[in-house]
Amino acid sequence: MSVVFHEMNHEKFMKEALKEAEEAAKRGDRPIGCVIVHENRIIARGSNRFSTLDSKIAHAEVMAMHQCASFLKKYSYDCVLYTTLEPCIMCLTTIVMANIPYVVFGCHDRYFQLDKFIQANPYIEKRIKAYKGGVLADESYQLIHTYYPEMAELISTGKKPQGYGRK
Repeated sequence: MSVVFHEMNHEKFMKEALKEAEEAAKRGDRPIGCVIVHENRIIARGSNRFSTLDSKIAHAEVMAMHQCASFLKKYSYDCVLYTTLEPCIMCLTTIVMANIPYVVFGCHDRYFQLDKFIQANPYIEKRIKAYKGGVLADESYQLIHTYYPEMAELISTGKKPQGYGRK
């Protein structure tokens, strides 16, 4: 069955991604969550685990894709990935390599500006059929702002706050 992207209830699935983000925040990780949907059914959930796994690559999107890797081998072209924050470059390219053509995110990340990155890369642009942002953006941003104000400043302005980054 083919995805009818414009008919999907994006808010419903973003609310589920927000639940994952809240769980991450409660654990002490960055409040970013993700769900992967196939035929209007959630097949995987992921949340950021930077701190709990002590890993810079434990992003919510990667965690969710890893959870359903076998499923994606066969059905990825009909999947939609929902994430509370616009994917970073690593996550976007992993999404492309996993052949997930539909991406929906909450708040934009003005630091990475991946919409421009996608347009500048024909290989990626050809594989991403829909890239929709702003779904429950305020809720996504507020969650990040509550737990990581420096990160909120980075994604909203595109500029690193003084002292932000490696320590």
